[in-house]
Amino acid sequence: MASIYLETYGCTLNQSESEEMMNQLEGHSVAESAHDAQIIVLNTCMVIERTERKILKRISALYKQLGDRKLIISGCMVGPLGDRLQAIYPELEVVPSDLVVSYIDANFAREPAVSPRLNLTAKVKIAQGCRGSCSYCIVRLIKGPIVSRSIEAVTRDVEHRVQHGAKQVFLTAQDVGACGLDSGFRLPDLIEALCELEHEFKLRVGMMNVSSIHDIVEDLVRVFKHPKVYKFLHLPVQSGSDRVLKRMERGYTVSDFKRIVARFRRAYRDITLSTDFIVGFPTETEEDFRATMQLLRAVRPLKVNITRFSQRKGTPAFVLEPVTGRVTKERSRMLTAEHHRIAYRQNCKSLGKIYGALAVERGKNGSTILYTDSYRPIVVARELTLGIRYAVLVTRTTPTYLVGTLS
Repeated sequence: MASIYLETYGCTLNQSESEEMMNQLEGHSVAESAHDAQIIVLNTCMVIERTERKILKRISALYKQLGDRKLIISGCMVGPLGDRLQAIYPELEVVPSDLVVSYIDANFAREPAVSPRLNLTAKVKIAQGCRGSCSYCIVRLIKGPIVSRSIEAVTRDVEHRVQHGAKQVFLTAQDVGACGLDSGFRLPDLIEALCELEHEFKLRVGMMNVSSIHDIVEDLVRVFKHPKVYKFLHLPVQSGSDRVLKRMERGYTVSDFKRIVARFRRAYRDITLSTDFIVGFPTETEEDFRATMQLLRAVRPLKVNITRFSQRKGTPAFVLEPVTGRVTKERSRMLTAEHHRIAYRQNCKSLGKIYGALAVERGKNGSTILYTDSYRPIVVARELTLGIRYAVLVTRTTPTYLVGTLS
């Protein structure tokens, strides 16, 4: 029986693939650190250059201390950098994510009767690849066109997870909103099928691109009504400037984004909006950045992912005139500070309110992290039984989470 340590980088789709690997590797033991493992698997990401450099540095450090252990590289780096990595590190194994389990089984024996490793949170992949053509994105070149899992396959997967204790299920993909476009169904059809499962669990719909859901907004609003579905909308906008969005080749306008946000908010007053911004995109002017700040203030998202533009060779944006690193860093700082001010003011509206919330994580110093029906985190300073819903009174707020006591 081999001891395995799995280290994951990048998006929830990568996390989902890692979780799937570990569930399939029952019969092998899980190591607490790379130092304690016979097999080290790095599930890699290449979405931004900074992450790539971090992973390459990690590979170098692990390889120097490898000894008779195995180091396996999977994920996004396999195709673009696999040959180069093996040339530099001859003992390295470069294996696509879907073949890691079979590789380990072929080289290491496993114990026959071990319960599957299933957590309270299950990350379930519903599609891979992308239908977009964003000018800056290398992931679409690596992952290829969208390939969706069938409704039946996803439903079986989710049912298996919840039967074994999962209390919340995250639907993941490069673009969840595009799921089914290659297969004759759409995302609302899948959500409806999952909500028909008898088990009690919460469903979080992952990141959806504006261009992928513009024609199914009403159907999405309708299926979000189901009590199993978290009232949580992750809709990346990337810029508040239509000029920049056109250069990014995102396929929508700022007005399109605002229209979808407004429609969901009319239906669900307490919905949590999450969005993404890229700052320092090539040719982004001060006027463009001001438009992004204005959009942030207008839509008031509770959660914002801010990324500094990273040039990726092979993409159309690579040849555009770059914005200096100093300017990009300052814009990122300003946008982050403004978001924290907005989120804090939004969270203060919850003071004194009582929410039903699901306990799903252990926090620091014996605390517990719970999530409301709008997927807003509440920290309670005591150790609660996980997987149980509690009534929680909000007593304090921060820009990123609420603090409460049992009501």
